[in-house]
Amino acid sequence: MKYRMIFFSLFSVMLFSSPCFAQHLDSVINRTVANYQNLNSFYIEFNQQFCEKTSGICQNFEGCVYFLKPNYFRMEINNPRQVYVGDSISLWLYFPDKKRAIRQHLGGQIPFAVNPDIFLKDYTTRFNAEMQIGNNYEIILSPKEETEIYQKIIVSIDKQKYEIVGISIIDETESENKFVFQNIQLNKKLSRKLFEFKPPKGTEIIEQ
Repeated sequence: MKYRMIFFSLFSVMLFSSPCFAQHLDSVINRTVANYQNLNSFYIEFNQQFCEKTSGICQNFEGCVYFLKPNYFRMEINNPRQVYVGDSISLWLYFPDKKRAIRQHLGGQIPFAVNPDIFLKDYTTRFNAEMQIGNNYEIILSPKEETEIYQKIIVSIDKQKYEIVGISIIDETESENKFVFQNIQLNKKLSRKLFEFKPPKGTEIIEQ
């Protein structure tokens, strides 16, 4: 039995370090990126869990995201109610309970939850990658250069549709910010009015 276990371990190392497995990794990532490059819009629902390692406290959120090319997006979060509306230039953050709206300048960047394939594009220049196969493809990305933003990123990809169904970001303190995507609707017909925001009367407006 001992020799069988040693053989199996050696076989696993040979399999997952082989050129064929590397080609399969590239194929999965390339098909996923192509899936998102060729769409005009999407709607997704998400569950977010942020767990802080030092305190052991976890926070849970749920909501939905609308996206329309070229860079229009709307994110709604429940409990407490929050609305994010913007493009790659500016972003409105609206907090109805506080009657407050904040306008920020994005400088050409949009949130990764709105652009989930951002970590996979040209990944070889920024990350070392490996893949685990379970119910989904799990792409594990480790930055080639040290960064305080994240230590590791895990991208979960549906094995049949090549859709991104989850993203986990683990930072240097080993705190984890995890998103699980569901009810994914690619190329959903969306009205441009969804991406317009006018602060209701009586709202405090803060410019940043």
